[in-house]
Amino acid sequence: MNMNETIIANPDLAFVFEDNSFSAKGKKSFSNISKEKQEILKLYNLDDVQSPEKGQVVSAKYQGKIGDQFVFSVRGYKDDIRIDDKIGEAKYLKNTSVGELIDVLISDVDHDNYLIKGSIATLYESRAHQNLKSLEEGQSVTAYIKGLNPAGYDVELSHGGVTLPGFMPNTLAGINKLVDSNSIVGQTFEVMIESLSEHEGTYIVSRRKYLQSLIPAAVKQLEYGTVYNGHVTGTTPFGVFVEFNECLTGMIHKANVDVEWQDRLTSIKPGFNIEFYIKEVIKDKIILTQILRETLWDNIKNGQTLNGVVKDTKQFGTLVNLDDETVGLIHTSEMEKLGKKFTSGQEIKVKVLSVDRMSRKIFLTVG
Repeated sequence: MNMNETIIANPDLAFVFEDNSFSAKGKKSFSNISKEKQEILKLYNLDDVQSPEKGQVVSAKYQGKIGDQFVFSVRGYKDDIRIDDKIGEAKYLKNTSVGELIDVLISDVDHDNYLIKGSIATLYESRAHQNLKSLEEGQSVTAYIKGLNPAGYDVELSHGGVTLPGFMPNTLAGINKLVDSNSIVGQTFEVMIESLSEHEGTYIVSRRKYLQSLIPAAVKQLEYGTVYNGHVTGTTPFGVFVEFNECLTGMIHKANVDVEWQDRLTSIKPGFNIEFYIKEVIKDKIILTQILRETLWDNIKNGQTLNGVVKDTKQFGTLVNLDDETVGLIHTSEMEKLGKKFTSGQEIKVKVLSVDRMSRKIFLTVG
């Protein structure tokens, strides 16, 4: 048999395939055929035979898998739509039942040999791209962290049942720098889209941006007197920075660190687990403590007289230690007005002019 011959199951329908003369609308014209043949067309519902076009999206009925192809039928088409059994296609068909109608993209048409090629993956992924591009500010998508390379993480984005490639730079992987870069590989997180690399078709995503969006609600849920657990992200001569509740970062002043560690803060390494309490929340700053005790900040007020020790003199004024963790400022203008000068280490009596709790500043005058 000639491979180019069309196999027709019903001889009565042979005239349907006698030529490829279709109208401009894609339908074959049967205006000149006999009434007998027109009746046959009606009987077999073939009076609307259409010509498939590359790029069309059609609703097709799944007929099952034949050999290494998935087969779909569309009323009015001379042949079935065939989709090659590839991983990218098969994953979208694993839950599809025979007889089910689904959208299929016509990827290629060979009119001479009556071959219609289709794709579901291309269609679904195109729709997913459009949906991701139209996400509103603040909306997130799910990302699976596939692997780590020197610049960041290869991720798979899931949206509407479709997976698309993405990349997350190291700097956007957490609210702080990750202590262990490999710790998130193999896990799934919510992320936000930063940009799309048109050349590579890859989305640049940020877990950091998503976590930042959680901070306002997380801060409102903090409770005084509750024991929290977190891990150290870094230390300085004046205290320890701690990440906790996934998206929050606070600081424990060295005076409020457990006495066991106060003289050796540098021995506390990033990743070290630590328990603590919420001491104070000031705007976007979270002050933590490991020691539950009252400090000067708990009761200080305007007009209060205190004893202090001069810490240093700067161009803008004199810094005064009020206790181990609290420093106040006598502004230069106040010093000039009083005609006073002090030296470091000098004990003086001061009076509180004002307290700015939001910026954690205390302004003083000489008492």
